[in-house]
Amino acid sequence: MKNAALLVIDIQRGAFDGERCAPIDRPETFVENALELIGAARGSGTPVVFVKHCDSAGEVFEEGSPHWELHESLVPQTGDKVLKKYASSAFEGTDLATALEEVHVKELVLCGLQSEFCVSNTANSALAMGFAVFVAQDAHRTWPSKTEPAFAISERVNQELKARGASLAPTAALAQSLREPGT
Repeated sequence: MKNAALLVIDIQRGAFDGERCAPIDRPETFVENALELIGAARGSGTPVVFVKHCDSAGEVFEEGSPHWELHESLVPQTGDKVLKKYASSAFEGTDLATALEEVHVKELVLCGLQSEFCVSNTANSALAMGFAVFVAQDAHRTWPSKTEPAFAISERVNQELKARGASLAPTAALAQSLREPGT
């Protein structure tokens, strides 16, 4: 991938610890997929942006609480950007667009939480801004609703994003593309 960045959206401890909500669907493979993308991006010098959702007191991702911290497997390194957000889209009310423009990013790879909210809204914002968006179709998750299992929601979001112009690919394929900048 050429002029790409990886957005790791809201993979925070509150989604895994079971204290303020049920743990996220299929957590082990979800984190493994995110780590594969992060490793590939770092290995090729592709910028990595960790996005942290900031909730109010008592909420799942209460800002400043242990539940707000990134999953313990995700450790930002020098050069990675950590972005706080207060809205569903990582672009709304943040400097993300400016930061990406400064390093000439044209393509975004997305993984994270929550499929039908922050991942979808960030992807839609990016598409509206003219970014090429690549969604790791097996590296975003959600919780079940009263009428739909979590995996079905994630799959529905994949199809909606594809219809809006995002590209879908499995983690392994996107990781390979990240390892080969310029493709």
